[in-house]
Amino acid sequence: MISVTRWFGQKRLRAIEQDHGSPLSYLRQMLRVSPAHFFTFIKIMPLARFRRALPPEAYHLARIVTVRHEHGGTCLQMEIGLAQQAGIRIPLLHAVLGESPCALPPELAEIYFFSETVARGSGEEGHWREAIMRRYGEVGIIELAHAISIARLFPTVMHVMGCSAPDASRRGQGNMTDR
Repeated sequence: MISVTRWFGQKRLRAIEQDHGSPLSYLRQMLRVSPAHFFTFIKIMPLARFRRALPPEAYHLARIVTVRHEHGGTCLQMEIGLAQQAGIRIPLLHAVLGESPCALPPELAEIYFFSETVARGSGEEGHWREAIMRRYGEVGIIELAHAISIARLFPTVMHVMGCSAPDASRRGQGNMTDR
């Protein structure tokens, strides 16, 4: 039974790696060591894609800002790829990756500043939360909570497992293809 379970997990991982163009060594290690932990962990994947109230730009920019703060390597590359698949325009991605929030439209600059203050843990996000609440309502704040939390989860798991350490030299950089 375990070999069938592992086979299924490996097949799923290959498909995800192919879709996103990034190796998922930490998930492979999890599957190898404990299929039960792997299959429990991947149950959160729908949460990583769930969005209803926020526009795709706001949702993906929050995740990119967060993961850039947490990890500058494969997680950032994956978030950029997901944003591109969602149709996020290259100039918006350049503004976020270049840490130029003033180049963003006001509604996205609010998301940027909110996500940045949450990621830093500065405790200064109240003003931005109010602005976002006015624009997107309580559901928008809940979605941002999910987006920011899930963006932090994957780099944290990778770091704890020793599969990847945050790479500060790559922060603000990304492998984007122009559309």
